[in-house]
Amino acid sequence: MKIRIEISDSEDEEVIIRCKERTDKILHLETVIENAVKGDSVLVLYSTGTEYYIPKKEILFFETYDGKVCAHTKDHMYKTSHKLFELEGIMPSYFVRISKSCIANIKMINSLRRELTGNGEITFAGTDKSTYFSRGYYSILKDKLEEMRNQK
Repeated sequence: MKIRIEISDSEDEEVIIRCKERTDKILHLETVIENAVKGDSVLVLYSTGTEYYIPKKEILFFETYDGKVCAHTKDHMYKTSHKLFELEGIMPSYFVRISKSCIANIKMINSLRRELTGNGEITFAGTDKSTYFSRGYYSILKDKLEEMRNQK
C-alpha cells in the first residue's frame, strides 16, 4: 500500500482510497480516517436556554422525545436542532441507528438484553441510563459491535 498526498487549490479536502475490494483492512482505515476527522469535534447542544459545546464521544445516545431530538450524556439531557437523519451524517461511525427514534454510541454500550419479541434494551457504561433497540436494527447493531471488537 502506498500513500500519496496531493496539494490542491480547492477549498474542499478529500480523502480517496483506491482498492480492488473493500477488505477488513480498508474498512478499518476508513473508520480511522473518519474518526480522526469527526471524532474529536464537538456538537452544539442546548439546555434551559444555554448553549453547550459537548464532545461527540461523550454523547451516549440521541432519541426523539415530544417531537424534538434529545442528546443524552452520562449526567445530562440536552436538546439539539438537528434531525436524527442529519445526525447520522455528522456523527462518527461509532454512532449507529438502533431504532426508528434512536441513535446510540456503540463505544459506550455496557450490555444488550434481548426480549422474546426481538427488541431489547441497551445499558451504558458508567451511568444508569438505558434505551431500547428495535429488532429490525439488531443485526446492524450486532455487526457494528463485532467490527469494533475486531479493531481493538
